[in-house]
Parts: sequence; structure tokens; C-alpha cells
Amino acid sequence: MVNSLSHAGIGLLIVLLSGLRGRESKLVVLFSILPDLDFIPYAIFLLLEKYLSSEMRNSLFYLMGHREFMHSMLFIIVVVLLLHIMEKNLRLTIACFLAILSHVYLDYATSWKMRPFFPIIKESSTLGAFDFFDPIITVISLIPLFILLLLYQRNKGKWAKMDPLYRYLQQNKRTIAVSLSCVFIIWCALAPVVKLMLAEHVSATENYDISYQNMAPISFGKFLGAYSFNDTHYKIFEASYWKGVHRSDLIPVNSYEHVTTENYEYISRVAALYDSSLPQEIDYPVYNITGNSTTAIVTVSDARSVYVKYWAYFKVEYTFIFDKENSGYVVFMKDQRDIKRPVPLNRFN
Repeated sequence: MVNSLSHAGIGLLIVLLSGLRGRESKLVVLFSILPDLDFIPYAIFLLLEKYLSSEMRNSLFYLMGHREFMHSMLFIIVVVLLLHIMEKNLRLTIACFLAILSHVYLDYATSWKMRPFFPIIKESSTLGAFDFFDPIITVISLIPLFILLLLYQRNKGKWAKMDPLYRYLQQNKRTIAVSLSCVFIIWCALAPVVKLMLAEHVSATENYDISYQNMAPISFGKFLGAYSFNDTHYKIFEASYWKGVHRSDLIPVNSYEHVTTENYEYISRVAALYDSSLPQEIDYPVYNITGNSTTAIVTVSDARSVYVKYWAYFKVEYTFIFDKENSGYVVFMKDQRDIKRPVPLNRFN
């Protein structure tokens, strides 16, 4: 699983390669999880956002949001330069640079959108080359953690039955680290290329230029993709390395039966409001409208969301409730955990 624990495992792998010890090894591990400490500024942002103007709110989101500035190349350059100025240790600087770079790359290579080249490029994007539960990344990151745990327990006189393995690891730590690093680098380089080949195959099969960006990994070797089939429908498909396209469905853009002028006005208003907000999780919006003589309720979600069981950036739902008498509205959001919460209106221009 690509999370803080797996990032720490890759950090330990870099420690084994570099031969750093003591305080320096701890710095490398710290840099391997440093971007995930963005939960601190993000928590502050969530506390303050309702008091901010829409423009200020969106500007601060780029700097304080989860997987935003602290997952960018600019942040990497700044913190690594500061480290080198303070420590003046080239080997430590290189190890910390590789640790934090591996973190940002792994997050970018999963299905969650980021802005790694902010502020030069403000549009969010993702490689989407492997999913959060990728077995290769998981195993590679867990082995250094197991080695550390075993060494710790043996130094305390525990796990005596594992002495043969302990001695083997002591004698071959660097060889193991080099081997794991080679597999890690090859897989990180190969996965996006293989996905690109799959996207080209799907494009030929569907006779449509399939967006590499919008093929999201949903399990090992399997992707969920979408494209605009026509003015009224999206086509959602599943494709894998071993089967190509093996499932597809047409999803209507509007999931309500009767299109009226009033419905169209509320749908258009919701589309404009959502387009003015950050983050932009929904790529293929599906609208539904209900209500009565005094209230209009518009729900917008991503056409792909019903096809994923686990975490995906697009598995969200927004509900806009309009008062027909005074044109006021409130907004609620249902996130990936299926928790519904109110959304501050200053999120929308």
C-alpha cells in the first residue's frame, strides 16, 4: 500500500544503500515521509477557510491543501537546499533528496491528482500507473521495515529462533538493498510505459483517443477509464494488461428523466459553481435534480465513482440545495469514506 508506512520503508531502503547511521539515517526517513506532514497545514486551512474570501481560499489551497505544495518539485528543491546549507553533507543531501523524491513520485504514480510542477503548471494531473495496493511497491517497502524490526528485536535479545536469518541479513544487507532498489527503479520506470501501451491499445479498440490521464488504476494491472461517447452519454470501461477492454457501459450525463428549462438553469448554475472551486475531483460529471415547488436539489458526481470500491480522487458527490424563493443555496459533500459534511460557500465564486 502506498502510504506513510511504505514511504518510510523506501526511506529505510535508501539508508541501507547510503550506509548512513544515527541521526543522519533518521533524517533520511523523515524526508521520506515529510510531504505527508501536509496534514498539519491542511488542518489549519480547514479551520480558517470559512473566514476567507473565495480568491484567498483558493490561493491558500494551492499552498496548504493535501497533496498540493508539499508534494511539488519546488518544495523538494527548497527543503533539500536548506538541508544542505545546514548540514553541509553531500551524501546526506543526496540520500534525503532521493527519499523525498521517491515519496512524491510514488504518490504521483497512483490515482490521486497532484500539482507536482506548481506554480509553473497549476493544472492537476496524475500518472496513475499503479494503485494504492500495488503488491510490488508494498513488498519492496515492507522488507526494509522487517529488517529494521528484526535487528531491533535481536539487539534486545528477543526472537532468538530467527538467528540464522539475522546473521544472513547482517552479512547481506547491502546486497539485498541493491537488489530491492533495482526492482523498485525498474518497476517505477516500467509501469507508466506499460500503461501508455495499454492506453494506445484501448484507443485502437474503441476507435477513440483515450486520455492517459483519465485511466485510473483500480487494482494490480487493471484500470478504469472513461470518455465522452456523445452529447448525452459517457462510456465507462475496465481494461487490464492481460485482457484489454473487458467491460464497458454507457452512463447518461443527466440521470433525470424530464428536461425542463428550470432544470437546465439549475444544472448550468451548479456546473459553473463547481468549475470555480478547488479541488477539481470530478472529471466526468453526472447531474441529477429533484425537489419540489420551493426547493431544487442538484447532485453532481463522477460517472466512474460507482465502479470503484476503494480510494479514488473522483469518488465524491456534491449536493446543492437551492431555495427557489430567494435563490440562496447550501452545499454538502460526500467524500471517499461516505461521510457527508457541509461545504463553505466561499469555495465557489
